[in-house]
Amino acid sequence: MRRRTQQLTLSAMFMALAILFPMLFHAVGLGSTFLPMFWPLATAAFLLRPPLALSVAILAPILSSLMTGMPPISPPILHVMIIELILLSGTISLLYQRTGLGTIWILLIGLFMSRLALFFIVMVLAPILGLPGKIFSAGLIAQGLPGVIAMIVVVPVVVSRMKGEPLFASR
Repeated sequence: MRRRTQQLTLSAMFMALAILFPMLFHAVGLGSTFLPMFWPLATAAFLLRPPLALSVAILAPILSSLMTGMPPISPPILHVMIIELILLSGTISLLYQRTGLGTIWILLIGLFMSRLALFFIVMVLAPILGLPGKIFSAGLIAQGLPGVIAMIVVVPVVVSRMKGEPLFASR
């Protein structure tokens, strides 16, 4: 019972952070550059069981969109982000639960999967919206690089502190 309560509490905390961080980052014009919703959801994926990590990854952008209008439903940024966040959280949570890879490697793989999904989804959607597919996809990937780099630095430190594990050790 204690473990379940802890998991639900962490889920609620990370969901709240996934709504709050984008509000703060967008207030200073850094939202899409630093991927603020990704930070708490990537961290949550290391701490939550896969079903809860995926639930938070799906619900956080939907609740944020309903409460703040970010990410917007149209153009379909919300839909694309949900897919990205499912891949990020699902990959991280499953690899962390089932492999002995270190936190940084798992985060890198999760980020790669989410960025790859973004590239291909936008490449398909961009022409429908009258935008050049490959160029627009590559531009979105490049725009988020500062956030990816910051996450690679910050998320493993936060996870190691919360779990009490060494930062650079394999599990």
